[in-house]
Amino acid sequence: MQKSYSTKRGIGAGAIGGLAAGIVMLIPMMLMMPMMGLPSDLFPTLIGMSMGQTQESTAMTGIVLHFVPSIIIGIIFGAVISFSKLSITSFKKGIPLGIAAGIISFAVLFLPMMMTVLPPIMLQLMQMMNPGAPQEMIMQQLQSMQPMILGGALFSHVVYGIILGAVTSAIVKKSKKEYNFESLNDTTNSKGLQQ
Repeated sequence: MQKSYSTKRGIGAGAIGGLAAGIVMLIPMMLMMPMMGLPSDLFPTLIGMSMGQTQESTAMTGIVLHFVPSIIIGIIFGAVISFSKLSITSFKKGIPLGIAAGIISFAVLFLPMMMTVLPPIMLQLMQMMNPGAPQEMIMQQLQSMQPMILGGALFSHVVYGIILGAVTSAIVKKSKKEYNFESLNDTTNSKGLQQ
């Protein structure tokens, strides 16, 4: 099967898809936190705190830093789908590939961060929210929330993958006609030069 778009186009489509997916991914993340009695901006706040930001700027810093891996994952996705065997030719192929990318990013990026970097910061934040609560009680609360946080994060990464695959598919499908036309012109021009 011949690919129908350039690697450059695949990377550009992936970057745009990653940005869009990162934006949409924030919605379920921010909706799920209040269900656990936590602030809706908890995840961006934790990311900002892990970077040493002040309380006032943690959420905004966290949101900005959320988009860096979103776009990088999109760029990698765009490069990978530029190979002929993985070339996206339809939404039916693009969305499952996007979901796979979302699940891989959950396993490779989120889980290690959730198991190493975030727990002490979550403990610190929970102590700030409940200054009189004993540390052991807060740790038990965090442990009891862990399955919901992991489940919500996995769901959010699947949403990320769906949007990544859909947006990237739409862009490369639109560019398919342009690429095929350019390829046809290049072939015609090179044949003309050979004669």
